[in-house]
Amino acid sequence: MSPLPNFPSLTPDERVWRLDWFGECAYPGSVRRYAQPSIKVAISPLRCEPNDAEALLQPGGTDHMHQREVWAPVAVLPLLAIGDLWQGGRLIASPTYHAETFPNVQIVPGPTGFIKAGLAVDEKFLIPLHAHPWHRLHTQAYCVAVSLGGGRRLLIPCVEIIRFYFGSSSNLLQRLFSMPLSVAALWSSKSFDPGSRHMHLVLAPGISGASASDIARMAGDRLAWRSAAGIHISCQKAVASGQVAYPYTGFPFEGETNLTVTGVWLPFGDAPRATFLAYQLRSCSHAFPFRSLSYETSRRNAQGARSPGSSRDATGARQVSQLSHRTKTVDDDPSARKSQHSGGFTTKKRFPDLLRKPVWKEKIESLANADVFLIRSNGSIEQVAFGEPDGSSDAAGIDLATQPEADSPTNRKPPLPHFVRKALAQIRREIATSGKNDRTIRLIAPNGRAVPVFSLPVAVDEDGELLPELLFSDEAGQVRQRRACFTEVIECGMALRRLAIVEEQNAQSAALVLEIAEPSIHCLTHSLLKLLPVIGRVVETDNARL
Repeated sequence: MSPLPNFPSLTPDERVWRLDWFGECAYPGSVRRYAQPSIKVAISPLRCEPNDAEALLQPGGTDHMHQREVWAPVAVLPLLAIGDLWQGGRLIASPTYHAETFPNVQIVPGPTGFIKAGLAVDEKFLIPLHAHPWHRLHTQAYCVAVSLGGGRRLLIPCVEIIRFYFGSSSNLLQRLFSMPLSVAALWSSKSFDPGSRHMHLVLAPGISGASASDIARMAGDRLAWRSAAGIHISCQKAVASGQVAYPYTGFPFEGETNLTVTGVWLPFGDAPRATFLAYQLRSCSHAFPFRSLSYETSRRNAQGARSPGSSRDATGARQVSQLSHRTKTVDDDPSARKSQHSGGFTTKKRFPDLLRKPVWKEKIESLANADVFLIRSNGSIEQVAFGEPDGSSDAAGIDLATQPEADSPTNRKPPLPHFVRKALAQIRREIATSGKNDRTIRLIAPNGRAVPVFSLPVAVDEDGELLPELLFSDEAGQVRQRRACFTEVIECGMALRRLAIVEEQNAQSAALVLEIAEPSIHCLTHSLLKLLPVIGRVVETDNARL
């Protein structure tokens, strides 16, 4: 786990400072950070002990009359949250304040809407300054108001909505603030099976796998897309009209959910505990629009990006690393000449729905490391190069990773790729139709491998041209190796047949199932090249040249 980086420019001295509120957003040219949008952060020095939970809830807990404001790049928002305590540029504590779970909350138009932090209803302020003075410099900042019934309401700052639902990675947040939302900024390829409700994404270059679930929600739900798009739209509307750009957007869904939040109860007029002001969202139970999710990161991400599980922890809130002083940030833009590093930060499990849904990364062997078969003009096949798999293990072809989950076994087998599961289902149906109900099927690893799914070699002609028959092409035109696996049909403990399942060439074609003699990648490749029209095409090309 990478430690949390320092953020030295956030705190002006060695006192403990509390993050009080988020202010407006500014774009390059209007503030010193030229390359990306920035957001104003209000902080005030502590007057009480950092571990005095009761005092922290009182207006006198900080010296709010000497509140300071700091510009922070939007990319650092995943590390910032209202109520957190910072010292010397390091996050030292994330107090719970009051923790509440609101069940069966209805997120629908009407009971849910936007308000400004300084709004008064019937001459009574929703966030009264005498009880909560920390937002006083930004009373025009937006919140989402949710009716709880019985005259009570939940207020959530819009920046916290953005941070919670879209703050899984810095790069994702930066794109949502910086540009109009487009598919190309988030993914290069998407497929969705309505029957199994499995979604597969090829994430756009620079997008971390930690954001795969959040992006899949946008890909599968128009309300999530609208919510994400609203971030940039709201800021640009304000800038175009010469107003201060307070970002706002709503929940990325409509319907019922259970919300767990931390914050403070506030009075409304003479009614005590009438408004709960959420400092941090901790959990949201609303379902994601898929039953399972697999994703690929771009080649640029493959070496550095972590799986989603690396940035989240199921047992605690935002974990504060004791080693964070080793990693420092500077108050400047990142260099375009240097490659971006990947760093993790841990949070409490945000979405219980993902505990029940497998999410995994599919890692494809790069073409540069693949075995190579030469197709000669006379139709003969020769293996001329041997690839070296990534890492030190003999397991190659696919690296499956699911998020660590609360109260679940860590050794749960990850799901198989969609093409394998679909072919296995077809084989089972054929067995059932034949009436041979005592027959079963099982996957077997190829000779010399530890996992059943592998990438096929590549084939070239004598001119070194890469032949497409062993390659997969996605909807965006990106190309990688096709994958395959071996399986056995078993009856009474004996293997009756051995089959190879070969991934389709594109989304419009079907997987190929072949009978084989042995689970050998070398033999399968020979068989495939003889079956496919590649040899005939090479011979015809050679004869045409003659």
